[in-house]
Amino acid sequence: MRFFLILTIITALSIKCRASEDDTLPKGVASRFLVFPFLLQSPETSWGFGAAGAYFFKAKKNEEELRTSDINLLGLYTLREQTVIVLGSTIYFSGEKQIFRFHSSLSNYPDKFWGLGNDSPDNLKEDYSLRQMFANPQFIVKFFRKLYIGVSYELQEVRHFTYIDGGIFDEQNIVGKEGGFSSGAGILLTWDTRNNAFSPSHGSFAELNVSKFSHAIGSDFDFSSIVLDLRKFIPAGRNRVLGLQSYTKINSGDAPVRYLAMLGGPEIMRGFYKGRYSDQNLLAFQAELRQYLFWRLGVVGFASAGQVSNYIDEMNINDFHYAFGGGLRILLQEKEKLNLRVDFGFGKNSNGIYVILKEAF
Repeated sequence: MRFFLILTIITALSIKCRASEDDTLPKGVASRFLVFPFLLQSPETSWGFGAAGAYFFKAKKNEEELRTSDINLLGLYTLREQTVIVLGSTIYFSGEKQIFRFHSSLSNYPDKFWGLGNDSPDNLKEDYSLRQMFANPQFIVKFFRKLYIGVSYELQEVRHFTYIDGGIFDEQNIVGKEGGFSSGAGILLTWDTRNNAFSPSHGSFAELNVSKFSHAIGSDFDFSSIVLDLRKFIPAGRNRVLGLQSYTKINSGDAPVRYLAMLGGPEIMRGFYKGRYSDQNLLAFQAELRQYLFWRLGVVGFASAGQVSNYIDEMNINDFHYAFGGGLRILLQEKEKLNLRVDFGFGKNSNGIYVILKEAF
């Protein structure tokens, strides 16, 4: 029943959004707006509703090979009384010699926590809540061919952190349980040969992000974080693409709870609650087969494996958790390959429906 309800609503809304505009950015037209309401259900949010708006443009008019830039804003309210506002952007400058990326959010967010470790039992689940502000600007410049180097800055402020006294936060002495401010600077190394930023049909993406959070730049916490994101897109037949991703996060030092490596969520390990398993380190893999059908519709199937650990050398091939699922794709803008995705994910004792603009990776 939920599938048909969401399918009907999303299809109707996507048609309405396009009624007053063409499918592509015609030559000489440098920008376009897209606005639509949405409905979602996921393990983290229960039912939620909101609205999203996106502004697409070419930073250099009539530069056909330049990928489309975007600025997007999303507002969400859920039946769990969660409020989230997200502002993001990716801007490709002329010749793609420089790229600016920005992600920020404001949230009032009741959440759940199962403690640290790859084997935390279901009955450890505890509710907690917080108010959080996050911002992460990044600027990279072309160094050689498709290789970029750049800088990143992250800040996160957590207030009104509430949890059960004497519960798992106290028992495990979780860092950040009183809230606090995180401030970190990083270095980026990026290789990007994707033919499209929203839904690639071929190419690769590899990025190494090394960040240091330090009292010297105002942080309440002193820790380091290394993130390695590898993606490959392979044509696999007529209108069919196989996407592969490997994602690794390694923390060292006193990383606060909201910076822990978290398994699950709408992007990787779909079907698991984000943070169902949390610890200092994460290793995850996923594959997704994307098939265009007809009109503006496509389908996907995906599978993933992941685990967390306190120390990276503790990871074991027998300790992976697994998730799988499938989904529907609704093409909102043909030229830019911008999809609205409706994914159905299944993990151990968990499942979720995700309705989100843009692909998971």
